[in-house]
Amino acid sequence: MYQDDVLKLNAELSLLLAEYWHEIDTNGGRNASDYYTDDAEFHGQFASYYGKAKIQEFYDWRVKQGPRLSVHSFTNFRARFTGPDTAEATNFLFLYAENGEKVLPTQPPTTISLATDRFKRAEDGRWLCTYRRFEHWYEGGTPVTNPNLDDDNG
Repeated sequence: MYQDDVLKLNAELSLLLAEYWHEIDTNGGRNASDYYTDDAEFHGQFASYYGKAKIQEFYDWRVKQGPRLSVHSFTNFRARFTGPDTAEATNFLFLYAENGEKVLPTQPPTTISLATDRFKRAEDGRWLCTYRRFEHWYEGGTPVTNPNLDDDNG
């Protein structure tokens, strides 16, 4: 029975992650906060955001910067229970991103990262992200976007 639960968990969380990245790539993350708990943490390479509101502020800021085309593609997804209503998952995230609108020339990935996510099941049964961390293993030539970096660079 336990194996069935783990298979179901992997299917549910993998689908949730696919829905989340689809939101980011096709809607700029305008509804990104729907996927996080109020006290969630988001750790990127250059900045960390604490709380669902701060995470949403990042995506709102990104939308205001103008058109940016992105594809977040993940593979090697693995999830495990850490408690009755908590789980942790890892995957390799391939980010392709550049300022502009489609169709852009093909480039190598902006980054390839080991992503670690922690989830908690909400009272309504939905899984929500409580923690997200990216550990970059590879970086391409296109810079990631970050308010702190962009402010420093004029």
